[in-house]
This record gives sequence, structure tokens and C-alpha cells, in this order.
Amino acid sequence: MGKCAYRRAGKIVAGRKKRSVLILTSLMMILNTGADTAWVSAEDQQTVSFTYAENAEICEEPEPLYESYAPYRDYYEKYKDESRPGSAVTVSGCDFLEADCESYDTGEYTDLENGETRSGVLICKSEKGRFSYEINVPETGVYSLEISYCPIVSDSSEIELSVSVDGEIPFDSAERIRLSKVYRNERDIRKDSAGNEIRPVQVQTEMWLCSPLKDPDGLYNEPLIFYFEKGRHTAEFDVQRGSLAVEYIKLCPLESLCTYDEYVSSVNSAEDIGNMPAEPLRTEGEAAVYKSDPSLYPTYDNTVCSVSPSDPEHILYNTIGKGGFKKSGQSMTWSVVVPCDGWYRLGIMARQDEMRGFFSNRRIYIDGKVLCEDMQAVRFNYSTDFEMTEVKTLDNRELYIYLTADESHSITMEAVPGVIGGYIQRLDDITEELNDHYRKIVMITGPVPDTYTDYYVHEKIPGITEDFARLADELLEVKGDIEELSGTGGSEAAILENLAVILDSCSSSPLKIPKYLSQIKDYLTSVSAWMCNYRDQPLEIDYIELAAKGVDFNENEPGFFEKLAYGFRRFTASFSEDYTADRQATGEDTINVWVQLGREQVQVIRELTKSEFVSESGVSVSVNLVSGGITEASLAGKGPDAVLFMKGDDVINLGSRGLLADISEFSGYDSAAAQYPEEALVPYSYEDSVYGLPLTRTWAMMFYRKDVLAELGFSKPPETWQELRDMLPALQRNYMSAGLILPGANTEFSVSQTSPATESGHTFAALLLQRGLNYYNEDKTKTVFDTNEAVDAFGEWTDFYTKYGLAQQYDSFSRFRTGEYPVVIADYTFYNQLTEAAPEIRGTWDFCFIPGTEREDGSISHAVNASGTGAVVFDKGDDRKTEAAWEYIKWFSSEDVQTEYARQTEGLLGRMGRYAPASPDVLKQLSWSSEELGSIEESMAEIREIPIIPASYAVTRNIMNAFRDTVNNGANGRDTLMWYNRDINDEIARKRKVMGGQTDD
Repeated sequence: MGKCAYRRAGKIVAGRKKRSVLILTSLMMILNTGADTAWVSAEDQQTVSFTYAENAEICEEPEPLYESYAPYRDYYEKYKDESRPGSAVTVSGCDFLEADCESYDTGEYTDLENGETRSGVLICKSEKGRFSYEINVPETGVYSLEISYCPIVSDSSEIELSVSVDGEIPFDSAERIRLSKVYRNERDIRKDSAGNEIRPVQVQTEMWLCSPLKDPDGLYNEPLIFYFEKGRHTAEFDVQRGSLAVEYIKLCPLESLCTYDEYVSSVNSAEDIGNMPAEPLRTEGEAAVYKSDPSLYPTYDNTVCSVSPSDPEHILYNTIGKGGFKKSGQSMTWSVVVPCDGWYRLGIMARQDEMRGFFSNRRIYIDGKVLCEDMQAVRFNYSTDFEMTEVKTLDNRELYIYLTADESHSITMEAVPGVIGGYIQRLDDITEELNDHYRKIVMITGPVPDTYTDYYVHEKIPGITEDFARLADELLEVKGDIEELSGTGGSEAAILENLAVILDSCSSSPLKIPKYLSQIKDYLTSVSAWMCNYRDQPLEIDYIELAAKGVDFNENEPGFFEKLAYGFRRFTASFSEDYTADRQATGEDTINVWVQLGREQVQVIRELTKSEFVSESGVSVSVNLVSGGITEASLAGKGPDAVLFMKGDDVINLGSRGLLADISEFSGYDSAAAQYPEEALVPYSYEDSVYGLPLTRTWAMMFYRKDVLAELGFSKPPETWQELRDMLPALQRNYMSAGLILPGANTEFSVSQTSPATESGHTFAALLLQRGLNYYNEDKTKTVFDTNEAVDAFGEWTDFYTKYGLAQQYDSFSRFRTGEYPVVIADYTFYNQLTEAAPEIRGTWDFCFIPGTEREDGSISHAVNASGTGAVVFDKGDDRKTEAAWEYIKWFSSEDVQTEYARQTEGLLGRMGRYAPASPDVLKQLSWSSEELGSIEESMAEIREIPIIPASYAVTRNIMNAFRDTVNNGANGRDTLMWYNRDINDEIARKRKVMGGQTDD
């Protein structure tokens, strides 16, 4: 496992070294950690020495663990001042040198939206494909890469590709380029029988687009730059996800936009032509015709009467972008028609109420072009109310655009970072460097330094005091620039000043660096959170207006009595409005559906239900938000007809008592169940009956820091538990460790969705499953914990905490982000948290299946159990309603509805709220990259479920009691497990007897 890491060509690469070099490296690693960290047990020393020596002999050419491509900011700084040639080079899409794709074609392609046909096109029908092109560059300099393409309707929500030049990826961002697709409303907004509007579903369409390659991190306003020397080059495009037709690829000069005065001169037209309208021409925001993202759907605000249109009593979709229009690169397009040729001012009624003290930025295109530099980044200031923002010149003059009559013009707004992007880039550099220093300090002092020990950190890490002083100055400089930008001082950037003060103290008093270690960690976390918040560009749009010269925009400012009347109607409507219940759906035939989620998710389900299920089936459905109490309500005869997102243990507890319908007896069950792996139905099955359809499903995966492991000499993450144990001494000598899931002990950071006995990632469960066993015998009348394999698994589990001292409680996100725990086992959705909340370590980590156990045949099992929630139907004796409830959960669990629900919830809640569907087909349609999806699917194939029985609570309690007795009290593991196992089996027998089941007695 162990390897020596060395740097070559700017990359950290694990390579083969002689045994003597390995031994010397190991000694140096020990000595560099200081006297307090130089001693390990003899057993550990033997293990590490054996591992290093063994791998030194058998690994001739190991693959590198961590390849660090140059950050784009470094590449940009290096080449930004190079010459910018004025000539362009265009290569037809069909003129490729080589192709590696399962399904592709060349020729003509016609889009679905406009029926426009382009010839000489490469048509990549497969979700993956690699194509290389020869480009003859006429002049040395920096260029942008532009692509003319038509996104083909497919399962993926966006197109992902990587770009390499002459066989090398020039910078990290080139490895994860994203191209937008086109979405539109499936139908017009319409109303239901109660007068509430039904939001239309967003569907993909096809139309020809032309776009330069842009920064996927959303920190640069201009396109990505590529440096080319004069001559022939090969550019390779590796499509990793999505289908598209490519018309051409163009190497473009980076042209500066013209000034407003230059734009006016270029039009060469009089200021007013014809009879200009005396009133502004309004286009409602919710009427956007095209969007780049499915999360950009119509939204509503009925809290104030100033929104256009407004209704105090009903749901009226009158805005767009709320909660979704905030990621750099997202865009929306409106279509406008003016009555006569002429010059028009542009005003936008919008609200930006998330970034206090700052502004959002939008690039505005007219008919697909940015007319002048003044429209490159239009600012929308912070406000809790909708405000009219007029597009003006940079020197605050009125700005006019020339439009011709009797034809449709497009107005496109694209989210761009603006000036704040430059400050986020600088903070990225600072936090990355501080994280590196923090990790080095921890390797000397440990995470909790001894107050009475002088560690002399500044001597063991040369230059750290100078670096801290420099970084403190940079933080204060960024803080000053941000305050100047926002026009206010105070709390918005105060966190930067606080961190700078700590760094100054460390620089002036180096011996106190360990004392400030925890504060450095806390402030780094706070700065990272601040960067995440202000990286976004949120904006909600009410309407857009075009006005002639001298015509004022409509501010929609209601009078006092108008506000009073509207407020009174809202007040009276509140008596019939219930945020948890659907009051519009009533009647004896109404299906009562309870949902155990948040309010936002429930609202999405309601709207999907009304727009699709109710309108197509005619069945009345009431969707209600609940939190617990389902068992009590059902036993009292006041329960629902169906429940969505019920936990697995609740399903079996209710089903085994006859409260739930056996859905396997309904028509259409086989086709509904076919979309899931067979294992996914295990937690919802008991005694030959199936009581639920899976909706969500999560499982544990192993997350690892590639950079940290490579620096410590490892060439790969641990593949087996034995390799993890071999790795621990090297980690712990540097005050690092690994994190495992321990049910019930880490509830703040890991919330179980089912009984902890079957919680995903339960180490004991994984070790047992990997040995080919489950918790119970075939009849589920007894456990198998009295077998030798189970005892061995229990001993291996407890050894991690007794012999290797792993922590039972820890903050997995914080420890992993800082590198203190370079190996962490967590739910696979932990990926979303790391991506969203720790952007400074992007590219330095990865995830894969959990460590495995080697079988007798030499294969390695990475089996892991999953957790999840499902949809159930209650058996209340009314066959007609029971059948209707079954049709409803069958509809909701279908692939199309689950996909739409997943996309809408992610649009509302962001990546942190990304759905974890039980259906593999739905999972493939979410915004996972091809590499991410490949890792998830590889791990998913190893899932082995543990059945849930009415006595699962006894299994949970006694397994954890046996663990605590062994680890905390030093009891004998075998005897302790046997003792508690008797209690488990007694409780299983008692439960089965009470419920009329067969026992082994």
C-alpha cells in the first residue's frame, strides 16, 4: 500500500523506490512529526514495514493516485497578457481526425424547435464519445474555443465534456466543461377547479446554439482562454455525458465589446422612428420561452399586491427564478414584439434578497448578442422588495437599444459573477494555502495540542510565519475591496478581518500557533461558507418593460388603501389556508396522502399531482405535510390512504400488523417493481408480502483525500479492511485518522433513515455481508450472530476502536475538509455537501466503494447495506380508495415523475438537496457527471440488503450494547456478543409469538 510520493511535471505521482529509500522515508516521516509523535507500537511498525517492503517488490509501475492539473487561475495569470490575434479558425464538426464513440453519424441535422437544418454536422448519439480535430493556428496567442451545437434530447440534464490540447489537459477547468441544454414549458400555465394555477413541467427541446467554453466554477466573466503557438495542433473533445450535434468548432479571437456610443453609431438610425408607444411594453417574467436549466420554472409570490399579476387568495405564478436563478451560466430568454421601429430603454422589475450588501449580475443579450460593454454585467442591488432596475451605461446615462417592428426579438439574461468573482478567486487561493498549513501543523501538534508543550511549529515548517503575515495582509486587502464594492462596512466581510487578526497573532508570536489552531480551523470553515454564499448570483424576476424616450417605467407601487385591502383579503384567506394540508381537494372520494418531508418538497409534490395525476386520472388527491404520528393516527382509524417517504422500519411494523395493503397483489405491481434492483424491495417485504415501493435509497461509500494520501506515500485508497488497518499507523503518526459510521453515536452528523441496526454503512453489517452472511437465518426466526464468521466480524469491528483508537464521534465534514481524516466512510450524498460547501478542496478528493473483505476464491466483496424510504398504501377496507391510492403511488414512483420531482427539488434546494432515488434509471438522469455516476453505480452493484423484522429494535439495542460493553468496558467480545444475542433471539421469538408467527421453539 505504501509508496514514496515525488513531484514530476507539476503533478504528485506515486512511484517505485528502492527498499532503503522507503525505510529512510519512513524514518524521516517519523522524525518530522516531533518527539511526541515518534513512537508507535512494535506491531504497528512491523505492519508498516512489511507493507512498504512488499509493495516495493511487486509494484513495478503503479498508477498515480493524485494528478493535479494546473488551476485555471494560474493558467490565466500566466497567459492573460499574451497577444490576442484577430483571426479565427473554424473546423467543421464532421472533419474529425479520430472518433471513439459507440453511436455517431455525420451529415445534416434538423432541430425540433425551429426546424432549422445544418449540414456538415457531427451527430453524437451516444452519451459518451471522444473526437479529435486538427487545428492550424495562424498566429501565436490566446484564443477562446467556440462551439456551435444542438443539444439532443436525452436523459441527462446538461452536456459535459473535457478538452485536451496536444494530448494534455491545459488546466483543471478544461476537464469539466458544461454546455447548456434548452428547456421550455411543456404547455401554458392553466388553472385547476379551485382557481389555483398549475405550474407547467419543464421539458427539453432542441435548437441550434453557439457558445464559447466557459468557466464551470462561475468565477470568470469572459470565456476560458487557451494558449496556442503558431502551427498545427490537435484538440480532443471527450464527451462524458449528453448527446449533441456539432456544426463547427471555432478558435476565436478574444474581442472587446464596443462602447455604447460606438453601438449607437453602428446602428446609423434616427433616435425616434414612427409613432412610439406612450406606455411601456410589458413582458411577464414567468412567460420566459427558453431556459438553460430545468430548475428555472415559474414561481409565485402572493404576499404583496405590487407583484404583477397578484392574487391574495389563490396560487398565481407571477415571477420566475425564485431560489433557482443563481448559478453562473444559467440563462433565460423572453420574446418581445414592438409596434414600430425605434430606440427603447430596458427596465427589469426584480428582487435580490439573499446577498445582503451586494448585488447580482446579469449579462443581457438582445437577439443573441451583447450589444455593448455596458450590458456585460448589469447590477441588481440587494432589496427585500421588487425594484425596477433600468439598464444604463457605465457612466449612468440612459441606454437605448434599437428594435425593429413586426418581428420577434429575444431578450436573454445570463447569470455572471461580475466583480465579486475576482475576490472569490483570491479567497480560494488563500483558503487553499491556509488549509495546507493547518494540515501540516496538525501533523506536528495533533488536533488538540498540549497547552504546556512548546512544539516550535515555526521551526519545523519553514516560512510559516512569513506566510501567515502575507495571508493576513491579503485578507485585509480583500475585505477592504469588498467593502468598497458593497459601499458598506461591517459584518458582511468581518469574518475575513477576524481570520487576519488570528494570523497576525500567529506571525508575531510563533510559539502560540498551536494555541490558535482551533480558531484557525473555525474561521476557515466560516470563510468557506461565506464564499459559498456569495459565489451565487440570485435573482427573482417579476416582469420586463421596454419604454420609449420620456416614458416612465411602471413601478407598481400600490397606495395605502390598496395595500390595506389586499392585506385584509390575505388575512381572511388565511383562515382557510393550511400550509400542511391541501384544503382544495375534498370529498368522500378524495385520496388522503401524507408526506414526511419539508414544506418545499411537499409543495412540489402537490403541483406535480395536480398538473399530471389529477388532470389525467380525474381522481381527487389531497397531499398533506405531516411529521410523525402516522402509527397513532392509523390505530385510531384516522390515518391516510397513502404515505410517501415512510421509513423502512415503520413500513414493516405497520404492515406486519395488517394496517398496510400487500401491494404485490395489485395489478401492475410487476411492472412497477421492475424498475428497482431486487435487493431494493427487501426492506419493504415481510412474510411473502410486499408493503411498499422504494422511493429513496442511500448507501455508504468511502471518501478519500488523494492529495493527503499521496503526500504520505500511498498510491491508492484502501481496497480492503486489512489495507485500511495497514494504513492507520502511518496516518496516526501524523495525528490523522480514518472515520467510520457508528449508528447512534454521531447523530448530529449522520441521521439514520431506518433502524440503526440496518443503517447504511454500519461497519458490523458490512463485515457480515462481505462474509456472505446476513443478520438472520432463512426463516428470520433467529440471528446468525452465534456463528464463527459473525464473531470474527464483530471482533474486527470492535478492534478499530480498541486497538486502533478510532473516534466514536467526529465531525466528518470538518475533519475531511481539513485533511485530518483523509479516509471517511459516509453516505454517498456526502459528495453533495463537499462539492457545495468545500469548493477549496475541489479536485483533491474522490469516492469509491467501501473497503472489502477477501473471499476464499480470491475475490473481494465490497458489500454494503442501504437505507431508504418508500411509498405505502393503507388497507382501510374500502377497495375503491385502496385501488386509487395504489394507482397514485405507482404513478409517483414512475421514472418520469421521480425524475421531474428530483429536478424540481434540486432547483429549489440546490445541490445540497439533490434527490437520492431508489430507481437506477432515475439516478442516471440527475446531474451527476459520468465519472461520479460510474463510481455510484459500481458501489450500488455491491448492495446487499438486511431484512427488517418487527423485532429490529431489539437487534439495534443489543448490537450497540455489545459494542459499548466491549469497547468502553473492555469486555470479551465473543462472550459479550453471545450474551446479548440470546436477548435478541428471545425478543424475536416473543414478537413472532405475539403476532402469530412461527417460531423455532
